[in-house]
Amino acid sequence: MGTSFIPLCAIIAVLIIAFLFASLPQINHKTRYRVLYAIAIIMLFAVIPISEYMAGHAQNSNSNYLLVLIFDIAVGYFCMYIAALLKFNVLKRKNQALENALTEKQQENVAILLEHQNEKQQALQQRELEWFAGKIKMFTEEEQKAILASACAFAEHSLIITPPITIQPTDTCSQQDLMYFVCSAFFNMGKKRSDIVSFLSQVFPLYFPSGESVLAKKMPGMEKVKEKREKENQSK
Repeated sequence: MGTSFIPLCAIIAVLIIAFLFASLPQINHKTRYRVLYAIAIIMLFAVIPISEYMAGHAQNSNSNYLLVLIFDIAVGYFCMYIAALLKFNVLKRKNQALENALTEKQQENVAILLEHQNEKQQALQQRELEWFAGKIKMFTEEEQKAILASACAFAEHSLIITPPITIQPTDTCSQQDLMYFVCSAFFNMGKKRSDIVSFLSQVFPLYFPSGESVLAKKMPGMEKVKEKREKENQSK
């Protein structure tokens, strides 16, 4: 056992050093796995000198000889395994950092896109509300303010707020004209037909006393409204 004791102690010492080195937090992962790979290679190549050393001693038993060699190879592969785990952790951290960077960039791009879309939507709403305001000049000033307040709430928040005063019908704005003004503005904002019907019925109850079901049948379609709006723009 004496001749196998020295290489056995050396292998154990290398194993302890490798284990301690792998667990040192102050050394970065890249350095640790590189050193462990080097130790693993050295241990595997150490089979040759250990074999020659032990073979030169006749008193060394065959069983001790094989155990030391197997232990040396096992330590080499163990160091290689630990090095591979450390390398995997390094790659995993890099990939995670890359994913986080991409996610942050994507979130930034989405935020910019949403902000741009919101600005475009707000500009569209403002333009259509100004157009609508120009079409309802036949109502009294108080009625205009009440109509526009309801129109703004509907445009910005899809809320239908009944005006505090009752909008009185006027001879200069027919039922068809009012439907065209409201539909043209809110169709361009992307509002649903059913919601526009509710808006007309609740904001202008004296214009549409028959209720929403009758109004829905009378209300013009989107294509017809757009066509009329285009003709109006071309005639200017």
